[in-house]
Amino acid sequence: MTAAFSPFSIDAGIVTRLREDFRQRGVAVLLEPALDAHLWRDLCHEAQVQRGQGAWRLLSQNNVFEINQNNMRGHLGPFARGLLHGSSTLSLLRSVTKRNLEPSWSASCYTYYDEPGSYMGEHCDKFDACRVAFLFYLQSCWPVGASPGPGLGLHVFEGDTSRSALLARVTARPNRALILNGAKQAHLRPPLAPGESLIMLAGCFRLTGKK
Repeated sequence: MTAAFSPFSIDAGIVTRLREDFRQRGVAVLLEPALDAHLWRDLCHEAQVQRGQGAWRLLSQNNVFEINQNNMRGHLGPFARGLLHGSSTLSLLRSVTKRNLEPSWSASCYTYYDEPGSYMGEHCDKFDACRVAFLFYLQSCWPVGASPGPGLGLHVFEGDTSRSALLARVTARPNRALILNGAKQAHLRPPLAPGESLIMLAGCFRLTGKK
């Protein structure tokens, strides 16, 4: 990690690779450890606190007007807000996506897939509220001796529907992160299997100046 990119564990060469991946596939993965260990631990603790303080369930099934899903959401705390609007975060996003972005607070949250069957159905993010997503995987678990199942993978497609080509399946490993062109490319997370769980920080970013 260089001071210019703190708290991200990256250097200029990695930024170049992220920019090319985002251009070609619409998804750029910061391999673990994506964040400084101290900040990552602070976010993990904050996410657990927020899970117990006013978290709410998003449940929608067989609904053509809403995203089909079953998961829990939690409000951001100061560590999450500090990361999402930090100068290094905005600079990294600008370098990777070639867009000037700012946090979209109403669309950002902690997300908890912590029960068997938790999932996120196929969708594109809202174009104005979440032009680009920055997802931080904080904690993920799966049974000892097994590999992470499909539900611990984010499936990213080339176009705005899953009928288009599957470009990437990003496994949710602790302290891994990804930058996603989610407003233009469909993505989904299949249901979790027994013994699997995931806690993540979902940061949404809109074009600077958009309300």
